[in-house]
Amino acid sequence: MSDSILQLHKISKVFIMGKSKNPRKALRALQELHHAYEGAVKQHDDSHASRLLKQLDRAQQLFTKELYDESYEAGTGKSLKKRIDKGFVVHALSDINLTIKPGELVAIMGPSGSGKSTLLNMLGLLDEPTAGRISVNGKDITAIKPRELPNIRSHELGFVFQSFNLITTLTALENVMLPLRYANVDRRARREKAKKALEQVGLGSRLHHLPSELSGGQQQRVAIARSIVNNPSVVFGDELTGELDTKMTREVMGLIQKLNRAGQTFVIVTHNPEVAQYCKRVIYMRDGKIDKDANVSAPRVA
Repeated sequence: MSDSILQLHKISKVFIMGKSKNPRKALRALQELHHAYEGAVKQHDDSHASRLLKQLDRAQQLFTKELYDESYEAGTGKSLKKRIDKGFVVHALSDINLTIKPGELVAIMGPSGSGKSTLLNMLGLLDEPTAGRISVNGKDITAIKPRELPNIRSHELGFVFQSFNLITTLTALENVMLPLRYANVDRRARREKAKKALEQVGLGSRLHHLPSELSGGQQQRVAIARSIVNNPSVVFGDELTGELDTKMTREVMGLIQKLNRAGQTFVIVTHNPEVAQYCKRVIYMRDGKIDKDANVSAPRVA
């Protein structure tokens, strides 16, 4: 068993904008090299996989330094045609190293455009990095094919969003049962697990209410119940109190702290300093990098 849930090693994310032909060709070369590495791992060809991984790491690092010709050559052994590109490259994340351990309650903060949401997408396996590696419970995700990622997300990760994302025609119980259906849990077990999750968040008496019959705070509690029903290793919250008033925010963070004390790990992206005060660790992002990573000696108790 790994002593960490998630590890990001030298993660960078680059977005290519406009007609930037050489960067796009270099990026495609990286993707092809990555697929070759996946194939070598799947075939248990450890020696070849090790060589490909070193080649991939080298090409990725050159790419993130905007050395696209050199990156292409490192990945393919060929040269790119020299040209003046009409476009630009956005470095959303640069050289991120981050470990999330069991039992943590982490807030990620930073101004708009700092890379918070992109970092959350990396942690939640919702997007692929341009460079670097991601491990989940000690398993290197770099070597996993994209079609296998939904299964990992379904069993290992939970998500709570600002707008609740509840299906309006389903009851609270039915909304919480949905992830279990996609995890191929039988209907009777789905019902029991969903009921237990709703009881954990204090909604045992609201099982058959529609979202329209619940307050904003109650709807977010349903969303939290849905996120924990599969017993995930970590739950991610994306501005989960963004649509709640101060009182509801305090109540929801009280619930988060209660679940955290019971062992559930949380990572929360927020603009709200008040939310961060309830967390055990706060990560500050700026310009695509971790500007500060600090443990909180005495988190506020909701």
